[in-house]
This record gives sequence, C-alpha cells and structure tokens, in this order.
Amino acid sequence: SWISQAIYVAAQLGIADILVEGPRSTEELAKRTNSNSGALYRLLRALSSVGIFSIDSDQRFSLTPLAEKLRSDIPGSQRAFAMMMGSEIYQAWSNLLHSVQTGEQAFKHTYGKPIFRYLTENPERGRIFDIAMTGIHGGETLPMIMAYDFSQFDKIVDVGGGNGTVLCEILNYNPSLTGVLFDLPFVVERAMQQIESTGLNDRCRIVPGDFSNP
Repeated sequence: SWISQAIYVAAQLGIADILVEGPRSTEELAKRTNSNSGALYRLLRALSSVGIFSIDSDQRFSLTPLAEKLRSDIPGSQRAFAMMMGSEIYQAWSNLLHSVQTGEQAFKHTYGKPIFRYLTENPERGRIFDIAMTGIHGGETLPMIMAYDFSQFDKIVDVGGGNGTVLCEILNYNPSLTGVLFDLPFVVERAMQQIESTGLNDRCRIVPGDFSNP
C-alpha cells in the first residue's frame, strides 16, 4: 500500500512527463510540480529503490523502463490507471471490512453513490477512468478486429460498452455495419462525445439501460 500510494503521487504530479526531457534534480522537479523538495526527494528515492525512476551520483532522477509507463504520451500508458487506483479506489478499499460485514459496496459506502454515477457527476474523474481503461485494454482492440470477421453481421450491440471506444473502432473498420451502445444511463452520457468525435452519429445508437434491473 505504501508503494502504490507513492506511484499514485508521482503519477498525479506528472513526474515522468517532466523526466522525458532528461535527468532533473529534486529542486527543479519540486518547483515545476509545486511540491516540497525534501519530501519529493524521499518519495522518488523510495520509488527508485523498487526500479521506478533512478538516481545518479549528482542526485538527479531519470526515467527507467517501469517509470516510462507513467508517461501520459505513450501507447499503453498507466498514468491514469495509477491516478485512479491511488485515489478513489484506494479509499474504497479501506472500507473492505464494512463491505464484508454488511454486503454493501465499499465504494458506495465511501462516496455515497455507485462508482459509475460518481464518475459521471465528476467529469474529470470520469475522464481519468476512461483513459485508464484505454491504457489497460486499448492494445487488445485492433488484434480482436483483425482476428474476427464482424462484416458478416448487419448490426453490433456492445453491452456494457462504456465510452464506446471499442464499438467505434469496430464500426470504423467495417463501414457497412451499424452499432448499438448499451450501458447505464449515467455511463453512456460519456460515450456521446466519443461517438460524435469519430463521426459515427448516423451509424451508432446509444441505448441507456440496466440489464441487472429489467
């Protein structure tokens, strides 16, 4: 839990994005992230001890292969995932005992509402969640499309399709298809922008609903 929180802080501060420019001292990193230099040094030294960032003889920090994953500008970036897991999800897990004793969702107990409603009502956190999911699963989409012949169908329905990224990719590669995106009402709101940005409004229909409560 200590290391995961340290990773979260480094991700939140965007340390890896700064270090793309080259090795930097703690003083410079602290100035650019509005942080305390001494505390930031201890954080980065701790992460360096587990291979996330490295420190040289001049006390400057650099990227390592593990730290590269915290960059926001690379395919498969895990920065958003670290930011998500280290904040709301981390706090929800602290109420695991309550969840086991009562059967209530720990996230709902912590924040007063289910996670997807929370993400919709907090657009910036919803954006981070969507980026995190793309970072985890984005690399799977193209191989799936190449391996499976979707063109044999007229319509594709993505149940629980989230922000619509996968369905939009399928439709882009199969111009004869139409699609339906089905998810919770407060989830599909975030999909509208994705569908509009890809110009698929006339081929993709959004259907809000909840199959767990027919």
